[in-house]
Amino acid sequence: MKLKTKINLFSTLLTLIIMATSFTGIFLLYKQFAFQTEYTQLQNRANELMSGMSKMDTNMNINSFLRAYIPSNGALRIIDEDDEQLINMQATTTIERIPFILEENADYTISYWKDTPVIATNYPLIWPTGEVVTLELIEPLPNIAQNIALLKWILIAMALIAIIPIYLASSLLASIIAKPIQQLTMTMQQNITTNRYEQLPLKDNKKDEITEMTTTYNALMHRLEDNYRKQQQFVGNASHELKTPLTVIESYAKLLQRRGFHNEEVTHEALAAITKETANMQEMIMQMLQLASANENVEMDFALTNIEVLLQEIALMMQQTYAREVHIQGHAFTLLTDAVKLKQLLFIFIDNARKYSEKPIVIMMNPAKQIIIQDYGIGIPEKDVPHLFERFYRVDKARSRATGGTGLGLAIAKELADLLHLTIHINSTVGVGTTVTISSKDVGANE
Repeated sequence: MKLKTKINLFSTLLTLIIMATSFTGIFLLYKQFAFQTEYTQLQNRANELMSGMSKMDTNMNINSFLRAYIPSNGALRIIDEDDEQLINMQATTTIERIPFILEENADYTISYWKDTPVIATNYPLIWPTGEVVTLELIEPLPNIAQNIALLKWILIAMALIAIIPIYLASSLLASIIAKPIQQLTMTMQQNITTNRYEQLPLKDNKKDEITEMTTTYNALMHRLEDNYRKQQQFVGNASHELKTPLTVIESYAKLLQRRGFHNEEVTHEALAAITKETANMQEMIMQMLQLASANENVEMDFALTNIEVLLQEIALMMQQTYAREVHIQGHAFTLLTDAVKLKQLLFIFIDNARKYSEKPIVIMMNPAKQIIIQDYGIGIPEKDVPHLFERFYRVDKARSRATGGTGLGLAIAKELADLLHLTIHINSTVGVGTTVTISSKDVGANE
C-alpha cells in the first residue's frame, strides 16, 4: 500500500473515530441533561405537594388535593408501609403501575413503557393519619423520546455528510505530504539512470520538514558530486603520476635487456634508477592509501602531550638519518592532542624543510601554543601558496622529481591537521625561505 493511500485512510478513519466519539458524547450528555431537567420538575412538584400536605385541613378532600399535583400525562401513587397501593391517580391515560427500584444514592429511575421513556421518583410522606407513606411520581416523556430520536438521526446524517469533505481533505493532505517524496524518488531514479547528481528545487521562505528534507538531500547530492569529481581527479592524477616512474622503470629494464649483460656501468645505472623509481612509487602508493583512508572513521587518542619532547624526538631522527641540524627554541608547552598523528604531521613539514634547504632548520614554540617551522631554502612563489594542499600539486615538477616529492605530502598534512583540530599557515619568500605556523583552533581547551 502506498504512503499516500495509508495517509488518506488513516486520517479519514481517525477523523471519523473522533467525530463518532464526539457525537456519542453529545448524544449521551443531551439525554442526561433532558432527564435531569424532568427530574427537577418532578422534585419541585413533590416539594409543593409535601408543603401543601403539611398545611392541609383534615376535613379537606385529599383526592382533590392530590389531583392538582399529578404530572402531565403521568400518575401519582401513594404506597403504604406494606407496599399496598392507597391511591392511584392518572392524568389522561391509564398507566399501569410500573415497578421501579431506586439505586442507592440515585434520585430517579428511567424505564420504558410502550417504547417511551418514563421517569419515576419517590419521596417519604406523612399521611394525615400520621402514617409514613411513599409518594410515587411517574411521568412518561414522549417529547424527550422524540427529541432524542431526532438528535440521533441528525448526528448520524452529519457524520455521513462529513465523510465526503473529510475524505477530500485527507486526500489533499496526503498529496501535499507525498508529492515531495515522489519528487525525491523520481529525482533519485533519474540520477541512478543518468549517473548525474540533480538536486531538488528549494522554495524560499519555507522552514518546514519538507524543506529540511530537500535541503539535506541537496547537500548530500552536492557532497556526492564533489566526492565523485575528486575521485575522478584523484584517479586521473594518480594514473598520470604513476605513469612517469613506470616509464622510467620500463626504459631501464629494456636497456638492461639490450646492454646490461655486456656493460656493468649500464647495469648499475639501470638498477639504481629502477630502485629509486620503485621507492618513489612505493611512497606514492602508501600516501595514496593514507589519503583514501583519511575520510574513514579514525580513532583518535587525545592526551596531554609535551610538545618539546615530541620535537626533540623528530630532531634526533633527522640528525641521525640525514645529518641535518635542527634547532628547537622557545617556551615548552603541552597540548591536548594525538601524539602519533601530530608527530606524523610535523615530520612532513620538517622533512620538506630538509629537502629544500641546506641550512639548519629552526623550530620555535611560542606562548600562544603555536609550532613554527622555519627553513632558509629556495622558498615558494606567492602564486603557488594557495594550492599547496591540493593533491598532486607541485610547485616545480623538476624540483619535486629531484627531491622525490609526490605532491601528496601536504594534502596528507591538511587531513591530519583537520583531525587534530589544528590550522596551518604558510608564509614563503622565494630565495629567502619558508615559515610554517601550526596553531590550535581552540587554545582554551588545551590550557
